[in-house]
Amino acid sequence: MQSRQVTLLLVVLICCTCCCTSLGLVRIGTRSSKLAQTQARHFQDIIQHKHKDIETEIILIDAVGDKIGVLNKTSTQQLPLAIQGVDFTGALDEALVNGIVDVVVHSLKDIPPANRWRINADAAQITIGAYLEPRENPLDVLMSKKGYKSILDLPPGAKVGSASIRRQAQLLACRPDLHIINIRGNIDTRLTALDRGELDGLILAFAGLKRLGTLLDDDTTYQCNTIPTDVLLPGVGQGMIAVTCRTNDARTISLLNEVDSHDNRIAAVTERTFLDAVDHLSPWSGRPPVGGLMSTSGEEFWEFRGLLATPDGSKVLTVNKTLHNSQCNEAAALNIGRQAAKDLLQQAGEDFLDGYYKL
Repeated sequence: MQSRQVTLLLVVLICCTCCCTSLGLVRIGTRSSKLAQTQARHFQDIIQHKHKDIETEIILIDAVGDKIGVLNKTSTQQLPLAIQGVDFTGALDEALVNGIVDVVVHSLKDIPPANRWRINADAAQITIGAYLEPRENPLDVLMSKKGYKSILDLPPGAKVGSASIRRQAQLLACRPDLHIINIRGNIDTRLTALDRGELDGLILAFAGLKRLGTLLDDDTTYQCNTIPTDVLLPGVGQGMIAVTCRTNDARTISLLNEVDSHDNRIAAVTERTFLDAVDHLSPWSGRPPVGGLMSTSGEEFWEFRGLLATPDGSKVLTVNKTLHNSQCNEAAALNIGRQAAKDLLQQAGEDFLDGYYKL
């Protein structure tokens, strides 16, 4: 009897210890880049502001895509990252599923389409629990040390740095004479190539530059100008921070619900549903250049703009959808995204990418 009581006491103590640890500490996984750590600290600040009793710890995890970026800083020979299927989430997903961290903070645009999210291939193990406020300006930026203010200002045959097939296609659609240089690595690495004169211009996301303070630096030597959406439609989820957690972790899901932005969820669900549907329903084996942006249009409407292009920019297809504020919910967002993808793929047809490299 005494032995049974001791055993029960130990079980109770262990359970209490686990519960206290679970409730008192949130382990935040993130990539090791400056931008990723900045975004993780943003989430950390939000949680600590709402819950003074919760401790947080940031755990750095190297992604495969970051390692490739270090090894191949500039290259005109290799294909853009989307075509290679470079992985920016796999190692973090594994750490989350294995219980090493409780949440992972991502740039939403780095999370792959549902059809290619490997950790969820057999069963949904990870979910996006929160889309954080604010969504930073989703536009892309042209950076230059030579005073070029727009894509049209660039000289004939200018060298422009970007590892994004979406940017490449749209840049070439606007300026077929441009030479797109597949430059990789973190923002500092890319800016160094600009400093060395290897590039006439560099395309980066406004959001990353803003969060790192580059656009606010009075001493910056770069000319920075946003590129309008009719020239360069942003990538799906650009400017948004997403936080993932395990699908069976009810406590963390509840915590993330508290910091989830309704408007950002509407935008993210529309954009990602569009991307997921294009990726899943298209007759091609890889990812073609795709852009998508859901944003408010005046006080009464939301507008979604989607884009599909060939890699060389010779063919660019677009779609527009609107949604009234009174109908603005997650189910409507899902429907808008799916319908936009269906319409765009009908425009494209099965031969849209015939004659290009095998995706």
